[in-house]
Amino acid sequence: MIETIASGILLGLSTGLFCLASCAPIMVPFMLGEKRNLKKIVSTTINLSIGRLCAYILIGTAVGIFAANLEENLFHKIGGAALVLVSVLLLLYTFSLIPIHPRFCGCNPKIQSNIPVLFGFLTGINICPPFLLAISYAISLGNLLGSILLFLGFFIGTSIYLVLLIPVGYVGKYENFRVVGRITAILSSIVFFFVGIGYIVG
Repeated sequence: MIETIASGILLGLSTGLFCLASCAPIMVPFMLGEKRNLKKIVSTTINLSIGRLCAYILIGTAVGIFAANLEENLFHKIGGAALVLVSVLLLLYTFSLIPIHPRFCGCNPKIQSNIPVLFGFLTGINICPPFLLAISYAISLGNLLGSILLFLGFFIGTSIYLVLLIPVGYVGKYENFRVVGRITAILSSIVFFFVGIGYIVG
């Protein structure tokens, strides 16, 4: 049990920067999108982590239960659907921060207050090589508990790198950076939407 968690932690530590880089086009604009004080930045980072933890536990459970019948293509489709959802969510979040938007779509600016957990969950299913490696490792374990523990360790190992988002969020206190963050968020939303569609139909 401890060995399985340790293996997941080591896998997360060794691939965490790669994971963070693959999610950076989503995470960085999100953190830059609005002005936050240190308490809110830390709270947002924690909520992102909670969302990722839920995603990893869910995937670990699914892998443990259905390991014998899992196909990599299925995870690409699931990951594609998650990318499409997160791109739409990022777009809605960004427009909720633009003063002219509420009349445009009727969205309450408070929409962003409950988004970090969902953001963390959807980005936690992001299909990248480290994530697929964790799935392959979990399948090789051949049991439910081992799969869940592995993904728990993987979460712990990769979460250490989320601390790097704190200074990014602090930069969001400057209006110029927030504008850049919102523009980047819109562009990232468009790109990831089509990438997700590509995974689904591919």
